[in-house]
Amino acid sequence: MFFSFDIVNSTAYKTLNFAGWSRVIIGLFSKIQQLVAKKIPSAEMWRILGDEVIFIVPIKETEDIFIYVGFIFETLNNIVIQLKKGTFFDEIELNSLERDLMKVQNIISIKAAAWIAIIGENLKKLEQYDNIIERFKLQEGYGIFEFLGNDIDAGFRMKEYTEDRRLAISYELAYILSKNTDYLRNIHIITYKRLKGVWQNRLYPIIWYHDEKYIEGIAFEDSFYYDERENSELVKLYIENRIKPTFEREMYFEVDYALNKIKTDQKLEDKFRKIDKIIKDSQEDVKHLLNPKFLLRLHCVSVCYDKDKKKILIMKRADNREAFPGCWEFGCAKGTLETSLAEQIEAEYKKDFGIKIKVQCDNKRNDVQPIPLAMYEIDSEQGKDKGVITMAEIVEDFYIKDFKGPKHSEVRWIEENEIDQFSEKAVGDFKNTLRMAFNKLKEVK
Repeated sequence: MFFSFDIVNSTAYKTLNFAGWSRVIIGLFSKIQQLVAKKIPSAEMWRILGDEVIFIVPIKETEDIFIYVGFIFETLNNIVIQLKKGTFFDEIELNSLERDLMKVQNIISIKAAAWIAIIGENLKKLEQYDNIIERFKLQEGYGIFEFLGNDIDAGFRMKEYTEDRRLAISYELAYILSKNTDYLRNIHIITYKRLKGVWQNRLYPIIWYHDEKYIEGIAFEDSFYYDERENSELVKLYIENRIKPTFEREMYFEVDYALNKIKTDQKLEDKFRKIDKIIKDSQEDVKHLLNPKFLLRLHCVSVCYDKDKKKILIMKRADNREAFPGCWEFGCAKGTLETSLAEQIEAEYKKDFGIKIKVQCDNKRNDVQPIPLAMYEIDSEQGKDKGVITMAEIVEDFYIKDFKGPKHSEVRWIEENEIDQFSEKAVGDFKNTLRMAFNKLKEVK
């Protein structure tokens, strides 16, 4: 994977702050490098081109792609928010007058792009979709390396269509991400452009990635500046494309449909098969280092309740879900290494259902963690995934009519006296979990 960060308005900023711009620009590059090193340790800085820094990172398994794109977007918005609030300048060696001036005169921001390419070294035969790495020795002990190929060119062409605080991603990257419903909602087709030398001059989708959990809960539709339509040609096109005829709208707003149609029309099935094979072969190479049966995945379910009405919110999984389609459940978050369980649960339920919850935690302990209601196991490709069930209070008004989400088709309230009569399809121990939760709810003061 290749990914880049580019400083927006850097030329104008250098003119405005001719005495101190170097410390700010160098500070930004250092900040980016530190965050990338922390989040993606295997990433390597490839080159700096003017006010842009480009990184490369090998893909060892498909899950890497999802994780890295999330980290790139998180890093982008981490820096954008610090620049917007002015806290970034507090980290630079400036006197108080210079710092105040820098904050007042700040016009810079960050934009990003990411794409993938199949890279081979010392290839005896160059096959379709291959790109190569070439190393050039400049002098003893010093050299540079360069990447060459169609996907490299396409990446550089595509990344010209990103903007302030946006992450543009290539078609191939978007297609792979779209296979996971959690990530499909983060993919937005802005418009289509002809990129020089790419796809025989056929239209190429300009795609922006947006994950609201990394941008203060702001949805993509609400992330535009009030005057951005006037100042950005891409935003103007995005808004205009929303009123196109039905068929054309599908190529903009039915993202899964559009990406699959492009794959078929561009005859890219073999390319994705090759990508899958390369990743699987890579997994075979490291199997002795990382045995999947020893990996633990933790599912974090929270039974969400209205304390005053003594009701519990239940959710019906969409019919297209691979596991338990059309079954009623309580929602679910995935435990991560970098976030506390309570924070992760609250963030994912806000994202999936638009509800603000407070997970019940044991505040008597120094290590404050959610109070388990029950534990469970479910079958997976790796064996037995583990799960913990907790309870959470809904702390803001929630209206059923406002719910919309690709992972669930319906949500509703249920009362204790409805449990025995409930006969619809549900996940394991659904009624038992409801009874336990209502018993706990009686203890809530």
